[in-house]
Amino acid sequence: RLLANEKSERFIEQFTTQWLDLSGVDRVAVNPEFYPDFDTGLEPEMARETHLFFREILRGNESALRLLDADFTMANAALAKHYGLSGPRSQVFERVALAANRPGGLLAHGAMHLASSNGEDSHPIKRAVWIRERLLHDPPAPPPPNVPSLDPSNPDFAMLPVRRQLEVHREDPACNDCHRGIDPWGIALENFDAVGQWREEIRRPEGKRGKKARFTNVPVDANTTLPGGHAITGIEGLKAFLLKERRDQFVHAFVTKLTTYALGRSLELADQPALEKLTHKFAKDGYRIPSLIADIAASELFSNR
Repeated sequence: RLLANEKSERFIEQFTTQWLDLSGVDRVAVNPEFYPDFDTGLEPEMARETHLFFREILRGNESALRLLDADFTMANAALAKHYGLSGPRSQVFERVALAANRPGGLLAHGAMHLASSNGEDSHPIKRAVWIRERLLHDPPAPPPPNVPSLDPSNPDFAMLPVRRQLEVHREDPACNDCHRGIDPWGIALENFDAVGQWREEIRRPEGKRGKKARFTNVPVDANTTLPGGHAITGIEGLKAFLLKERRDQFVHAFVTKLTTYALGRSLELADQPALEKLTHKFAKDGYRIPSLIADIAASELFSNR
């Protein structure tokens, strides 16, 4: 009853923003040199898509695994046009069936791609960190000080395929060990540009940057091998891997994130038995989020917070 009340909108917005770092769309400025037709008014709409997508799964009592793979999204006319979808004719958001060439789930949302970009192109490392931290609750260690970053302003470097850019970055011994377990996650999403549009080619600057900068296109290569030797191709391969090989980790991560939000504090070692109990019950109930919320509210963790 409480979840059906309009007051739960604040919970939905605040939790998804905190969990998925949706405020990141406000930290990135889209470069009009690369995206001259991009409407900055779409940025809050992208975040709204994710808020309403979570709400649809929550209130529809659908499996939380749909967060990773769904055949629909939430969009209005402007966002649908941006994605190349048909359906909405107004600026009111509605449930939209996805076209065959538009993947579904959180990994396809524009907010994630924009927040994990540099405003010009995709940033595989940032996307990989987002996946490991937000979806798997397994954040990589922070980079050591003085580690060089990818440099899109260098024409010679910018022209390299992303896989070669990352290889150059890993030539520094301080980078190599960590990035072997990070980079492949982001490479799988290379079919998405910085503003979440699907692409088969990557537009890269050629020569000196400026108003008369020239661009060239290079083919997308979204083939990668994840840690453990799992070869995948693109977002569909990544989603299949997460649902089959990392499902339990994603479920445990989601329960952890939601419980942390409910308690308003970080979880401690002493909380783990209760967390494992919540996770087991969540799986038994078919990964239904309303049941999980009720179980968290009825738990000793919550009553003694």
